[in-house]
Amino acid sequence: MAFILLGIPNCDTVKKARVFLQEHDLPFTFRDLRKDPLSAEEWRALVDQDTAGTLINTRSPSFRKTGHPAKGLDAETKVAVLLAQPTAMKRPALLRDQQLLAVGFDRDFYAQLSA
Repeated sequence: MAFILLGIPNCDTVKKARVFLQEHDLPFTFRDLRKDPLSAEEWRALVDQDTAGTLINTRSPSFRKTGHPAKGLDAETKVAVLLAQPTAMKRPALLRDQQLLAVGFDRDFYAQLSA
């Protein structure tokens, strides 16, 4: 099954992940969060799987636009933030079979996927 990479095309970290996946012949589909936004249900599923609490980049300008505090966000607030500002997500997010595998690009983790 192919991976799904969530992000925006002009993000440098997303570019690195895309290049890595291509160079290692890992099949993936790129989903541009601006052109093909996630639904509330899709965001909810990702928020529920984000046990590390890293899905939202609270230092991003997109997050700051929301006016929410950086700490203590409950799941409903996270979904609302991501619906309003999808680029507040720490990029990229990597999924397979609707399971959140990684948030951000970690070369070592991605290398394990190609092993």
